[in-house]
Amino acid sequence: MGRSNKGLHQPALQAWVRAAKEQSDPAKQITGLLLPFTGLRVDEFCHIHGPTWFSWIDADTTETNDGEPPKLKVPSRGTCHKDGTTTPCDNCEDEGEFTTKFDDGRDIPITQTWNNFNRGGPNDFVTQDLGLRELCKSYFAVTRDDIGNKMIRGDGLTENTINKWCKDIAVDAQIGLERGLTEDARFDEQVPDVFPHDMRGTFIMQLIRNNMQRTKLTKYTGHEHVSSLEPYEERVAEETHAREFLDHI
Repeated sequence: MGRSNKGLHQPALQAWVRAAKEQSDPAKQITGLLLPFTGLRVDEFCHIHGPTWFSWIDADTTETNDGEPPKLKVPSRGTCHKDGTTTPCDNCEDEGEFTTKFDDGRDIPITQTWNNFNRGGPNDFVTQDLGLRELCKSYFAVTRDDIGNKMIRGDGLTENTINKWCKDIAVDAQIGLERGLTEDARFDEQVPDVFPHDMRGTFIMQLIRNNMQRTKLTKYTGHEHVSSLEPYEERVAEETHAREFLDHI
């Protein structure tokens, strides 16, 4: 059996957001914030293409022309733009184009703030600025005529790079105690047990904390049925019970 998804609990998520925002490399910074606040699968994340994946009409504004928040428009299929060409990458070779697991595609709002449930009382939160819209707008070419990166690092990332960056951020966040440690040959010592797919779980757990209707939640995540959310609901329940236990003591 493969490793189960281990989305970040509240204290680790707070530390992760801080560490991601403090990254000096803007590519790592946007990776560290987009992953847990869009819930993309890692193969989808590798294919973000600014001019076609964002809903901005005017790159000089932080909202779309109809006043709605900008969205990351995840296609069900489309041209693979990695490596600066339209030749499919290794992950896309079989189909000849980029495809996702969600047949109809999906639109994920780009949040400007996030609810930090580690700063309030039990079942409470503090809303804090994330700055993700400005970051996306300044980093990506969010329209075809805009000046910016068409993909992260210009022509896309490998899954291995994203995996490495997640561990870099986890090290900076100092969340080894909460996460446990794991071996990675790219590091001289053990590093926090964090993988890119855990960020998808983090996104789902955060929406559950925000009490989002489950059928709406699945529209953002690409799950076919609400029953798929049960493992994430259990992880959220675990942290709530632990917190209530500590408060009781």
